[in-house]
Amino acid sequence: MTTPQTATGATESGSDYAMGLANRSYAWYQRAAMRARRYYRITESLQLLVSAAIPVAAVLAPDEARVPALLGGVVVVLTGLRSVFHWQDDYLRFSQAREAIEAERRLYRTGAAPYDDEGTRERALAAVVTRIEQGEMSAWAQLVSTGSREEPTATP
Repeated sequence: MTTPQTATGATESGSDYAMGLANRSYAWYQRAAMRARRYYRITESLQLLVSAAIPVAAVLAPDEARVPALLGGVVVVLTGLRSVFHWQDDYLRFSQAREAIEAERRLYRTGAAPYDDEGTRERALAAVVTRIEQGEMSAWAQLVSTGSREEPTATP
């Protein structure tokens, strides 16, 4: 059996590899969740502001239809971006995956089941992290393939 290599090519022991895998996955989901939440909030806020500006523009310039029409077009684009990129759904899925990984890291660090056997704990942690990542990916694939904003059924 060979020792796994890191992204830099250095070798890691099983324990270092398993916890490193969990830590990297946790960090990725943390960054991705915050980015998705930020994009969702920005587009949601912009949509509200631009939508509110349409009647204001119509009152301030009643003979000018181009400004309200342009603002309406911006609202349509913002709505389309949110439905294409699913930022709110991503935020929820990524946060759920991150917290599932954190729960496993806590169990691993304390030696609680299923990580109480020194002979299998590294494999068990790597397997659980992989299962969480695959579950999140399956939920994403289901969301994208159906084009639906419904809650995906697959959860880690």
